[in-house]
Amino acid sequence: MKRILVMAGILFVLGCTLIFAGGQQSSQPSGGGGVVLNYPHYAVGTHLSRPAWEAFYARFSEKYKGQISLKIEELPSDTVYNDKMKVLVASKELPDVVDGKNGVRDLAIQNGQAVELTSFLNRDPDFRDKVIGPAAIAANTINGKIYSIVSGSQIIGYYYNKELFQKAGITPAKTWDEWFSNCEKLKALGVAPLALMTGENSWTTNLILSAMVASRGSVGQTFMNTKHPKTYQTPEMIAALADMQKCLQNYTTPDALGALYANAANNFLMEQAAIIANGPWMIADFSNPEKTAPGFDRKVGWAMYPGDGLVSSYAEGYVLCSPPERVEAGWTFLKELCSRESQMDSLRFMGALPVAVDLQIPADVAEKMPMVVEHANAVGKMKYHGDTFDVTAYASVVDAFGRYYPELAAGTLTPAAMAARLDEAAAAAQ
Repeated sequence: MKRILVMAGILFVLGCTLIFAGGQQSSQPSGGGGVVLNYPHYAVGTHLSRPAWEAFYARFSEKYKGQISLKIEELPSDTVYNDKMKVLVASKELPDVVDGKNGVRDLAIQNGQAVELTSFLNRDPDFRDKVIGPAAIAANTINGKIYSIVSGSQIIGYYYNKELFQKAGITPAKTWDEWFSNCEKLKALGVAPLALMTGENSWTTNLILSAMVASRGSVGQTFMNTKHPKTYQTPEMIAALADMQKCLQNYTTPDALGALYANAANNFLMEQAAIIANGPWMIADFSNPEKTAPGFDRKVGWAMYPGDGLVSSYAEGYVLCSPPERVEAGWTFLKELCSRESQMDSLRFMGALPVAVDLQIPADVAEKMPMVVEHANAVGKMKYHGDTFDVTAYASVVDAFGRYYPELAAGTLTPAAMAARLDEAAAAAQ
């Protein structure tokens, strides 16, 4: 077995899943009575974390039968989930536990629903120190207070199609100049080099942008690991936006502007694009017959960004929003979502790396998904790393990327002007 490497600033959030039953309907409470908790989630249908959720749900329902029941609302996508949570924030009607991503955690803190978790963590030192770990807790501490916890680590490079790379006569780039040279050679094959998208949170695009910024010396790395930076109008950010402009104009798919993550993923899985930036939770898709052709997993390689860089982060995690009469049950549920068992399910089903300091990668998982081991071992080789814009930026800034990327691609907005627009979006959130 190979021990999972954990480092400050790195994490993955388990996206929970249940079978989508249609629309935004709430199921009847299930689990056999007791305290009823409201829990919405978006990982439905073919979502990557659906198998992990189903394993969790069966285990939780049996363990807390007669004590805690879940009233589950199934939402069809991340975007629908985020939009609905932001509506519920305004009326202070957030459900008992929510995924805090894309600004939901910050809004829950602002409206007073987010429950401060320090006292809960302190009464369970094993959970605090070993299941979650000091680094993950420190990353989600805001002004000395803890409002969310996480269950996995984000260690993100990029995946590439080895067969297409071989045809183009290239290997993973060691420098950004070589990155663009590789893109030119892939383009000459008639294949899009990059699976980018500017819809939702511009995820695959902004991962590459983060690496581009962080690779520009210590100043760039500091910028990409600073929560809510004072300005985006820095030389490193503007230069990286210029590089991304080149990528959007020349080296991606025709549908990239406005595309959702599902579009970018499909372009890579269907071999319409040679590279996609994403985390290890995508590994299971490479052998999923519902998403790609048999044998595709044997074509996929993984690489760090030019200069041996990674995008690494502790995402916002789960937020407890239960009222006083349900807060104990809510905390129990939250702990189970982040338990060792849940982290191991996420590793087995999705390749997601846990944060628990005493978990190991089982031999069968390492054999089935060797790239998971590559991700874990890459931390020790990393020469620079940047956080994700999802974590460092205000939600308004993340939204602004998607709003202005099309103008950047069209050339009607310069990189410097886009950086100024990002500053405007940040100011609006304060």
